Amino acid sequence: MKSRPGVANSGPLPRPEDTDRGLPRPAESPALEQLIEQAAEAAPLPDTELPEDVAEMRTGGFSLRDKFFNLKSLASFGVAFALIGLVIWRANINLTETWVQMKAINVPLYLAGFVVFYALFPVRALRWRIVLRNAGFEVDTPQARQRWSGIPQLSEFLGLSWFANCVVPAKLGDAYRGYLLKKNGNVSFSRSLGTIFAERIIDMLVLFGMLVISGLLVFRGQLNRTTEGLFLIGILLTVVLVVGLMSMRYLSPLIRRAIPARFHDFYARFEEGTLASFRTSQLPILLLLTVVVWLGEAMRLFFVIEALGGFDLSLAAIIFVALASSLLTAVPGLPGGIGLVEIGIFGVMTLFGVADTSSTAVALLDRVINYWSIVAFGLILYIFSKRK
Repeated sequence: MKSRPGVANSGPLPRPEDTDRGLPRPAESPALEQLIEQAAEAAPLPDTELPEDVAEMRTGGFSLRDKFFNLKSLASFGVAFALIGLVIWRANINLTETWVQMKAINVPLYLAGFVVFYALFPVRALRWRIVLRNAGFEVDTPQARQRWSGIPQLSEFLGLSWFANCVVPAKLGDAYRGYLLKKNGNVSFSRSLGTIFAERIIDMLVLFGMLVISGLLVFRGQLNRTTEGLFLIGILLTVVLVVGLMSMRYLSPLIRRAIPARFHDFYARFEEGTLASFRTSQLPILLLLTVVVWLGEAMRLFFVIEALGGFDLSLAAIIFVALASSLLTAVPGLPGGIGLVEIGIFGVMTLFGVADTSSTAVALLDRVINYWSIVAFGLILYIFSKRK
């Protein structure tokens, strides 16, 4: 076989007998991985045979401005604000009293919530770095650290992807994060998506486990309809993710036969990135970092609530509110969970006897930190970033 110009031969490609038993084996060297990627890009699938966003990113990127101003995104924001308005109207919330309470906030405590929230980005980046290493990415070379695999660089990718998730629906920011890794690290886009999916699985398992524990501590087994609904959402999301992971692990040949042949290579690399991320020896540190992340999210809400007076809520109750609202961000229909998360915080706070105006103030102030500040800072980062 003749070599393509500018690409060195780096060993044999996967043998047919390797792929017949399921999916192609991982590339045995970074050079071979690059060869396979370049070969795929030399003869890409027609854009009509790929999902629109995936095709667009693989062939050069996409414009967040265009995604934000399309009908689907604008409609999702319309639905979100309509939901918020409906709750305010039905609950007869006094917005004037809410505003007065928000203005009386303890500023240093509120700023502590900002500090805790943004201090979690390096922790998330470290966790992602471990997942990437597990999946076979060369993250420890000096060149990789400088270009794309260092904690500052991965934190930047996370910030850009969170910004994308806050301004466009369907969790497109996760795909954007995979695209950023591909363009800056010259690595497989589909394998990168696999590591992000693995992160989501770990997040959901730990989040739901902590939500159940905090709920049992707070309600002592006496669950009402709201908490039962939250648990049901958590169970469904967890089951979907776990079933998806187990299907990849044990039903790979069946899945490959079920999907169109043109998607085999893309799916193979996605599966490879996902399954390789769960290296048994690294699971304890990944779980520990994930627990730290979710406790940090609870501490952010703790400072917001304390800045408004505390409302005599226990730490377990605050953790439950924070985790329940975080669970709603996993719903992909609305950008950053806008509308659902505010309503979730309001609804759960009222379960603990907090007044409607106070619950509304907590919801709005907390979302200034974990939604609107991402939109503001993320826009600045997106404008000036050299890696976008």
